[in-house]
Amino acid sequence: MPEATRSSASAPCGKGAAGSLDYQALSVRALETGLAEVPGYESWRRLDPGPQTPIDVRYAAMPVLTKQELRDGGPGWFTPRGKDVQTGLSAGDVVFAQTSGSTDDQVTIVFNVPWWEASECAAWSLNDHARRLATGSHREAVIASPRCVGPGCIPRPRPMTERIIGRHLYLNQKINPVWWTAAEIRRMADELKQWSPVLLEGDPAYLAVFARRAAELGLELFQPQLIFLTYSFPSRIYLRQIRQVFGAPIASSYGSTETGHVFMECEAGRLHQNTEQCRVDFQPWLARYGGPLRGRMLVTVFDNPWFSVLHFDIGDVARLDDRGPCPCGRSNGLTLASIDGRTKDVSFTADGRAITVDDIDAALAKVEGLNAWQLDLPSPGISRMHIMAEPAAAERTRIQVREVLESIYGSGMKYEVTVEATLQHEPSGKFRFARASFPVDHSVLWKAE
Repeated sequence: MPEATRSSASAPCGKGAAGSLDYQALSVRALETGLAEVPGYESWRRLDPGPQTPIDVRYAAMPVLTKQELRDGGPGWFTPRGKDVQTGLSAGDVVFAQTSGSTDDQVTIVFNVPWWEASECAAWSLNDHARRLATGSHREAVIASPRCVGPGCIPRPRPMTERIIGRHLYLNQKINPVWWTAAEIRRMADELKQWSPVLLEGDPAYLAVFARRAAELGLELFQPQLIFLTYSFPSRIYLRQIRQVFGAPIASSYGSTETGHVFMECEAGRLHQNTEQCRVDFQPWLARYGGPLRGRMLVTVFDNPWFSVLHFDIGDVARLDDRGPCPCGRSNGLTLASIDGRTKDVSFTADGRAITVDDIDAALAKVEGLNAWQLDLPSPGISRMHIMAEPAAAERTRIQVREVLESIYGSGMKYEVTVEATLQHEPSGKFRFARASFPVDHSVLWKAE
């Protein structure tokens, strides 16, 4: 979430703006409002087959909204007519917020805090632990990039009082968690105990380093009642480190600044769509790349009065759950087995198989002593894996990682694996898992030739 925009909501979460309207009715209202009132969708109107057509067919006829369109149009271009952005800014109804994308595709949007909080409250209802604990007035602590969330990133350290916004305490002040000193780990551990939050929210990459370093220092950490993972892909390798020091249930919350909270992981470990707040159209990949279970998500936001988002490519790989009804009993909307990483981080083998971040992570999770990984692909046929490893097992870990890479991509690629003191972060502070330095057309994943 954008920096300095969270409020200290004191009322329990209740029914959101959706009211009694059902999912299809909300889908109709979002589409028709966007087409009629939002300048950015004016060119879409001629493509709409009309209200006599089933709503799913109408959405399928629409173009796909991308970050590029949002960036080219500017924030006001997707605000409904009758809403003046400058008036809203002056009144404090909205702020300009820059998304914290893990790649170079950041977007400035018109951000409405009540809409975000309604989306968050609705998502909490999809996890029994969150539904019980997250009242809207509960305390949370956050460990993530200061460029993604909180009071911001400045050269000087901020005292704890300056890092409390409403009911949230932002513990981290460094753009890369490897830069934390032992004193900073102790400071964060002390503040965590002092704040005693019900929920701990974290970027998995940052939270894993904090957990590992706290364990090395022999610190006994305050135990929250629930841990939310968000901001980036929840690597199994990070989860292993987090679970070594925290005993609370862990749930992944998935969404974006543009769309709000789209999916929430339930207590049974599956991701459920936040149907009260958004529509998700799933576009499966072609079978040879992992479809129809894997695909991309096109998200439409319900009831954001200031920023209309229709049929938006959120940019991540979703994998549908095909194991039958979820044990938690929830069945509305889509149920996902997982989010498998960024679409831009999908790579290909020499024989054309698609490899997701999740594919690599699942294989690497079997390597003991591995603390983090990042794959660079400087050109086709060359793979450079950077890893962080336990010092005593670094060489063994390096060899095993190379063997895993070869088992994934085959013998036709050149492999390099190096042990590093840190991995390279994006300007936002997030860490990408796989980066190609050459153009890759990912549309082949879902577009038939």
